[in-house]
Amino acid sequence: MELLAAEERPLGLAEIAQRMGSSKSGIHGMLATLVDAGYVEHSAGGIYCLGLKAWEVGRAVPGLRLVRLASPVMDDLVAEVKEGAILGILDGFDVVYVHLVESAQAVRVHAAVGDRIPAHCTSTGLALLATLDDAHLDRVLPPRLPAVTPQTIVDRRSLRDEIRRIRARGFAINRGGWRLDVGGLAVRINDSRGSIIAGLCIAAPLYRMTKPWIDRSAPLLTRAAARIAAALGKAAPTRSAAA
Repeated sequence: MELLAAEERPLGLAEIAQRMGSSKSGIHGMLATLVDAGYVEHSAGGIYCLGLKAWEVGRAVPGLRLVRLASPVMDDLVAEVKEGAILGILDGFDVVYVHLVESAQAVRVHAAVGDRIPAHCTSTGLALLATLDDAHLDRVLPPRLPAVTPQTIVDRRSLRDEIRRIRARGFAINRGGWRLDVGGLAVRINDSRGSIIAGLCIAAPLYRMTKPWIDRSAPLLTRAAARIAAALGKAAPTRSAAA
C-alpha cells in the first residue's frame, strides 16, 4: 500500500513484485486480499492503485484533526513572519511533515507533506527530541547519526548537549543541518492533556536567520503553538460525548 501511495500512476503486478523484491505469486495473493477488502483497486490491463477504503481509513487518522485546527494558525504565522511554516510529528527517530504553508517570498524553503527526515537534522525534530525523557531518547537514538551536511549533529554527546540547550531556551534552532542554506526555529505543541503531539517550525533561508529575526520570530512561533494547543483543547470531545 505504501508503494502504491508513493506512485502517481497505477502499477502492474510484475513491477510491484520487482519493487518489493518478492515473487509475483506471493504479491498476487496479497493484492487479491487487499482488493477484496477495498484497499486496492484492480483495473483493466492488470494494474493496481489504492482503493477508496484506504482513503476512508486515512481520513480517520488523528493527525488530520491536528492539521485542520493548525492550518489557520499557521496561515497567520506565515503572514506575520513572512517565512514558511511546517507542522511535523515524531515517528521513531524521524520527523514526518503533515502540513506546511509556504511563504510568498521569491527565495523560500521548499518542503512537501509526507517528507520523512531524521530528527537530529531539523529544528522540528530537535524540538520533539527535547521532549523525550532520557530513557525514551536512548530507545530511539540510532547507533550512528547520519551526516546529511557538514552542519549536521553527528555526535551523540553533542546531540544531548543541544537537547539540554533547547529545554532551557524553550525552542530549537537549526542552522544548515538538513540543507546547508536552510535553517529553522521550532517548538513543541501539546494536546489538551499536556501530551506532546507535534512540532511547529518556521523555516527560512539561512541568510535571513539573523539574531534580530530569531528574537522577533521565536515569541510569535511560541504564541502560534499555544493557539493550536488551545484549539485542540476546545475541540476535544467532552466526557459525556466520548461515552
